[in-house]
Amino acid sequence: MDKPTASAPTQTPSVSLPRVAAASAIGTAIEWYDFFIYAQAAALVLNAVFFPEAAPMTGILLSFATLGAGFVARPLGAVVFGHWGDRIGRKKTLIATLVIMGGATFVIGVLPGYHQIGLAAPILLVACRLLQGLAVGGEWGGAALIGIEHAPAHKKTLYGSFAQLGSPIGLLMATGVFLGTGALVGDAAMADWGWRIPFLLSIILVPIGFLIRAKIAESPEFEEALRNQESRKAPLAVVFQTQVKQLLIGLGAFSAVFVTYYLMTSFMLVYATETLHMSASVSQSANLVAAVVQGTAIVIAAIAASRFNPRAIAAFSAIGLLLWSGPAFLLASTADPMYLYIAVGVAMVFIGASYSVLAAEVAQLFSPETRYTGASLSYHFAAVLGGGLSPVVATALLDATGSVWPVAVFSAVIALAMALSCAVLARFQIGSTPKSA
Repeated sequence: MDKPTASAPTQTPSVSLPRVAAASAIGTAIEWYDFFIYAQAAALVLNAVFFPEAAPMTGILLSFATLGAGFVARPLGAVVFGHWGDRIGRKKTLIATLVIMGGATFVIGVLPGYHQIGLAAPILLVACRLLQGLAVGGEWGGAALIGIEHAPAHKKTLYGSFAQLGSPIGLLMATGVFLGTGALVGDAAMADWGWRIPFLLSIILVPIGFLIRAKIAESPEFEEALRNQESRKAPLAVVFQTQVKQLLIGLGAFSAVFVTYYLMTSFMLVYATETLHMSASVSQSANLVAAVVQGTAIVIAAIAASRFNPRAIAAFSAIGLLLWSGPAFLLASTADPMYLYIAVGVAMVFIGASYSVLAAEVAQLFSPETRYTGASLSYHFAAVLGGGLSPVVATALLDATGSVWPVAVFSAVIALAMALSCAVLARFQIGSTPKSA
């Protein structure tokens, strides 16, 4: 069951549930749309645009490396925006991340390719990716806390899940726009210029997110923490001095969520198209399955958390990811679209369930004064290892061995680490300090 944090106020003023949900979920969905558009473009077209002189698989590896650049920047974004989020408020920080993300995404849509400006093209691409990474690094923590800190003590997992819904919604939007654009302009035009359209659409989505977030108030929990704050020491310093244990637990708990997620969405696009020679429309449809199943699992797990221990849900999900690693890639290797969808769909049940409950559970490991920074760092360090490195590692393993089984073993090992971290998380008291942990 959810428990109140040690420093939470005893009374939480009533707040509009739809408004909190919209500020948390829709704003986050727009940011994830921007991020996932790049992940799909990296798997399907960017190698030919920005790395045309490389061999096909090498070009894909380089594209995934630029994808990884955004992930590397995410912890820095967590530090920078986490600091301001813990100092000046969640709302203002979230508006800043939204504008930065939308601007960087739009610029990618107008970047010249390698044939136009040479090496400057991939350099500018990496610069835009770094800006995207910085923005996402500051986005998740604030979006999750907008929900968690507005929630009554017994509904923190439910409110925290609103931000998690942004991920499948963003993936659904990104995949739908990519598939729709390809169907509208054709494969040749899509590879030439059509891939830019999904990036350019970001300029329309950003004002929507801005208006939604501008209407939400700061949480009373944060305002109380700000009033009671005795030390002006930087939140990052406090986290590394007194809350390293919480940081590591959160990182481990999120690890396999990210590894498996990006193996099933980004790497699986490469494996299905380049190795199994399935059409891009079939492999991209697997992402639609992933988005729908993950979103459904997030909602079900958030509701179930009101009756069952949310930390137990996370632990059982980690075990599920461990046991499903082998069967998932066995089914995918058949090159049968239906088996591919089953492989991805079942994995997303476990990913969605754990992703849903971990937002509130990890956030509440940290005090309100450092929560934006601490929770964001746990989340985004896990994202670097999982999302930034796992597609590169998996593609390299596939290229070196010609087999997908080393990738399955890699996925299983990370899932085991997550299961162990969730077991520790289950014994860790919410709101505890290092002295009482």
